[in-house]
Amino acid sequence: MDLSEQHKLSAPETAKYLGISTSTLSKLRVFGGGPPFLKFGRRVVYDPSDLDDWAAQQRRISTSDLGTAARGIGGTGALGRHADTREGGISETKFARHRTRPNVSRRHRRQ
Repeated sequence: MDLSEQHKLSAPETAKYLGISTSTLSKLRVFGGGPPFLKFGRRVVYDPSDLDDWAAQQRRISTSDLGTAARGIGGTGALGRHADTREGGISETKFARHRTRPNVSRRHRRQ
């Protein structure tokens, strides 16, 4: 398929198309699990047919249904970073810096 055959959507247009915020779309792009995108320099665009395919993969039967992506079958989905960490997911140690630490000032610490 030639790139000029179909209009590509910008990130804000894509967010509106999918019914999600531009912030959520950006986070999906950074952490993985979002729809495929094309990058031309700094510009990010989305193919509507890729968006439809990605949206179809997000279909769930219940809120407890993890989908095929989280079970390690197929590509990554919105739950990709929470999927089984043994098979290419993000390890728990990568998120360790986000855990809460006791609020102890430097002068109260033991030396």
